[in-house]
Amino acid sequence: MSLFARRVVPTVVAVLVVAFAVSLASAAAAPYPSALTMQHGLLFSNAVSNIPKWGTELTAAEARWVTIKSVGGIDRWGVWKIGGESETVAVRSVNGGATWRVAGPMLATDWVGGGLYYVSKVFGEGLNTVVMVSNSVIDVSTDGGRQWYQYLNSADNWNMTPYSSAGVIELRISGASYSQLPKGDYALYDLNAKSHQWRRTIEKLS
Repeated sequence: MSLFARRVVPTVVAVLVVAFAVSLASAAAAPYPSALTMQHGLLFSNAVSNIPKWGTELTAAEARWVTIKSVGGIDRWGVWKIGGESETVAVRSVNGGATWRVAGPMLATDWVGGGLYYVSKVFGEGLNTVVMVSNSVIDVSTDGGRQWYQYLNSADNWNMTPYSSAGVIELRISGASYSQLPKGDYALYDLNAKSHQWRRTIEKLS
């Protein structure tokens, strides 16, 4: 090998290493990934064992503690605070909220890790599909609450709102009011129920 070749090879390798490092840094810094892949199950869902079985109807006294609900329509979803305490469970109604039934395991809340886990918004698509979010967590069921999938944004810096159209379940994600993300930036994600993944369809960055 010539002296020239020996000098060029290390230089090329160094350039590739630097480029790869820059690429990784850019990916880590990306506020809105191209896909959000959910894991099966809900974090800490087995931390409490006395959760009523799926389909159990709440009494009138228990139903008082269904605090966060989807709006409109006959089929509704909500979050039930068991006994008014911090343990919460997903529930659904087939009569506009007149009665509620248990529709899933326990949802993780502030008692197991701070507000990072606390569901603050609920929106449903009929009896089978529901999306529950906070600034950092996305909980999804597409079979009436029998199985759940979860995505966690550990940075806790997103504001997530439903943005459904033409039967497609979408999330609009932007920076939370307290985050360092540019205020005008956002991304839209569509739910692929088969792959249990949110795919970014639109991204608007400054």
